[in-house]
Amino acid sequence: MPQTVNNENEYRITRSKAAPTVSTVHLSSDDSQQPVSVDTRQYLGDISNQMGVVSTSTTTRPANLRRRPLGGDIAPLQQQTRTNTNSQRIHDPLASTAGNDDNVSDIENRPSDYVGVAESSDKTAVPARLPQKRQATESSTNLVEKLRGSNLSNNSTTNNTGSYKKSKLIDYEWQDLDEEDLDDPLMASEYVNDIMHYFYELERRMLPDPQYLFRQRHLKPKMRSILVDWLVEMHLKFRLLPESLFLAINLMDRFMSLEVVQIDKLQLLATGSLFIAAKYEEVFSPSVKNYAYFTDGSYSEDEILQAEKYILTVLNFDLNYPNPMNFLRRISKADDYDVQSRTLGKYLLEITAIDYKFIGYKPSLCCASAMYLARLILGKSPVWNGNLIHYSGGYRVNNMKVCVEMIFQYLISPVEHDEFFKKYATRKFMKASMLCRSWAKKFHAEGKDLFDEKLSTHRLTIEN
Repeated sequence: MPQTVNNENEYRITRSKAAPTVSTVHLSSDDSQQPVSVDTRQYLGDISNQMGVVSTSTTTRPANLRRRPLGGDIAPLQQQTRTNTNSQRIHDPLASTAGNDDNVSDIENRPSDYVGVAESSDKTAVPARLPQKRQATESSTNLVEKLRGSNLSNNSTTNNTGSYKKSKLIDYEWQDLDEEDLDDPLMASEYVNDIMHYFYELERRMLPDPQYLFRQRHLKPKMRSILVDWLVEMHLKFRLLPESLFLAINLMDRFMSLEVVQIDKLQLLATGSLFIAAKYEEVFSPSVKNYAYFTDGSYSEDEILQAEKYILTVLNFDLNYPNPMNFLRRISKADDYDVQSRTLGKYLLEITAIDYKFIGYKPSLCCASAMYLARLILGKSPVWNGNLIHYSGGYRVNNMKVCVEMIFQYLISPVEHDEFFKKYATRKFMKASMLCRSWAKKFHAEGKDLFDEKLSTHRLTIEN
């Protein structure tokens, strides 16, 4: 019996697991000059034997992989010659639009984890790291923390010059949870703040246009729902990582923000987007033959490869998308890496990628809203505290209200994405879709408030 693993890396083939199948080296002990026989395989080659996907060269259709063309309003999809549009090529495809102002709110009060460097007036040594617990004084309007830079000399004769960088008032308590990871080089605790700041800046540039659905002549919101639901099914059949699904949806939305897509090419766009995302995120990516087989012959291998090339050209080969899973893992640190809340959070976060109403919302905001609802469903107290504010990127309850309410409305509405619901109704995902929907309907029937002041605090714990 295969061992069941309750995380997103259950089916991921790491280099250590694949070592026996990747290479076999035979060395002669008596002669160092003997040639070495190496049987290698490419990391991104066809891994049908590893992933349990049968190649198209076989005549027997496998039982565990159904040919599934896209259904609903946009089926059947027939092969037609691509209509060249006169759309203008934009080298910066993610320029901001006026429509983003209402949907994507900038969190101006997000605290800056990096503050300025200053010299102490009394020559007293300043600690190299910030203390474990910090709280700004209420009388201050700007918080200025003094830190000694590593490039400043300890010699008293050195000219004591320092620079100050001001940040917004921090009115909540938080703990430096990265301190315990100092000895773990894989956690990159010294650079994690720089990395997260870069992600917060990058996510704004990589957002698709929230109004593109209304500019597509042949596309309706319902068609996108059917398309994304089919994409979820293909992603699940190939047993890919969650990062691949989020990146594929982002590529698809960004492409349609720039190009007008014909209805008969929507499935090709989704297939090409997942093909690119799997190459970018996976250790072993399924072969193009598997993608062509899954479309039930709607598109050939050559058409998928041409679509891959065209998508990357339109997007200027910019795949530097800050994946929402990175933000969710960051918030999970403040949640003590609880498996239950993280699993529910993944389900709620995936809702924001599938439902078209969330197009244009920043991934960090969606992650914070998903974690807030997950902790609320599990009855954790407090639902939101200072640590969660800090490690979510500075999101307070007031900043998340619109996004949380939209996710809640999705939960109490009838099921719209069947494959997505079935995916999270399994024991592997703790039946998250069924649990969240039953809780939401009960919560709504009782008329409770999602944002009760008693549920959150700016301190680490709720005072009695």
